[in-house]
Amino acid sequence: MTKQSSAENNKHKYTGNRLKHIISSLPYAFLSLFTKRDRNLIVFSAMHCRTFDSNSKFLFLHFLNNEKDYTSYFVINDDELRDQLTKEYGNHFIDTRTREGKKIALKAKTWVVSWLDTPLGGMFLKFRRLVIHLGHGTPLKCIGMMEKDGKLLKKMYYLLCQTNISYSLASTPFIANIIQKSIGFSKKHVLINGQPRTEVVFEKPQQLPEFIDGFTHVLYAPTWRQHSEIKLFPFDDFSLTDLQNFLSKEKIIIHIRFHPAYEEDIPKEILALENISLFSAKKYPEIMDYLNLFDALITDYSSIYFDYMLLERPMIFLPYDLEDYEKSVGFTMDYSQYT
Repeated sequence: MTKQSSAENNKHKYTGNRLKHIISSLPYAFLSLFTKRDRNLIVFSAMHCRTFDSNSKFLFLHFLNNEKDYTSYFVINDDELRDQLTKEYGNHFIDTRTREGKKIALKAKTWVVSWLDTPLGGMFLKFRRLVIHLGHGTPLKCIGMMEKDGKLLKKMYYLLCQTNISYSLASTPFIANIIQKSIGFSKKHVLINGQPRTEVVFEKPQQLPEFIDGFTHVLYAPTWRQHSEIKLFPFDDFSLTDLQNFLSKEKIIIHIRFHPAYEEDIPKEILALENISLFSAKKYPEIMDYLNLFDALITDYSSIYFDYMLLERPMIFLPYDLEDYEKSVGFTMDYSQYT
């Protein structure tokens, strides 16, 4: 199987798994119709209910530290990660694969999600419950119902999600229009507000071992592609030796960040260079925690550039396959105008 077909299969596998999550939880969704709600109980979740990141993470931490009238839980259906987070933050994490976790989720009057994955699957979960979808970034490329290669399976998934989400978040009216089209919402179901995840951008984190003093540190975060491989340095005259000599002379370190499932696709000869580093998503899962460490950004179509703009630092765009990407994926806005 080629890397291209493997990527496409992974993408649609996620959609299939999400549909299974909805269908397998239908009995609990039915039970939810009759469960008494606790107005002061909030349950948060992120991607596949297995990660602790994005807007849900930062709003959860705000509630944990500042909103003492509420009882807040975060869904982590991963035993190792849940144990790790419990040691760090306390007993505020639940597993909705268990009866006790399901019971807590069903009782909550409010659910807050970053992806469309809810703490429990099912349909009509917003009945007598507030379910707020915060999203996980500002979409530059087409997502959801706007995707050019949208399959029937994916459209079915989004139609089901519309029965579960009360409101979705957008940072501006312009972005609200994109969110409406992506999810299939009406205007009244999109809230205009800032994203919790962007607050941390202004807080400089503790220095990491990879960040050597006296060097310029550049984050290189290309977009994951489902139709082709990523070309990190897409130049006809590219030379590993010339790149290393330049980086060494200018005292620059480039930190490459791929989607965690495709880090092994980074050419080993590039990672072998002295001034190239892997900023692994497996080691550092939430990029927002570290964005302030970087002096500049290189990207192509990643929405990370919207977040990095807040720092008012240099950015370089490498849209080497712009025409093909436009045809296969598409953009929510005019790429050239907005970059």
